[in-house]
Amino acid sequence: MSDRLTRIATSGPRSTVRDRYLIHGTIAPRFVAAHAVIADDAMPFTPTDAREAKAFAAMIADGSIRAVGQGRFWFDMHAYETAAAARRAKRVPVLLMVALLIAAVAVAFYRI
Repeated sequence: MSDRLTRIATSGPRSTVRDRYLIHGTIAPRFVAAHAVIADDAMPFTPTDAREAKAFAAMIADGSIRAVGQGRFWFDMHAYETAAAARRAKRVPVLLMVALLIAAVAVAFYRI
């Protein structure tokens, strides 16, 4: 795991992945809490509602959640981080355009 995820201060010699990294969302923290972060530790998971099912399907699609069969899944931290970086990269052009638009409006209404 790289240091691009947000680090959280740990206390004591024995810490878990959840203690060292901030994992966002509602699904990923459950996998981390259950230590299902490698294929050998896969756990059964069933979404509880439609919103969670949609988020779970998106995580499977981007590779953050991997299936090992028989309804058992595990959380791939590296794929999660890669997907998060891709989402951030898509936001940069949008934020740049918004900043340029705000600057243009400010210049257009500037009066001495």
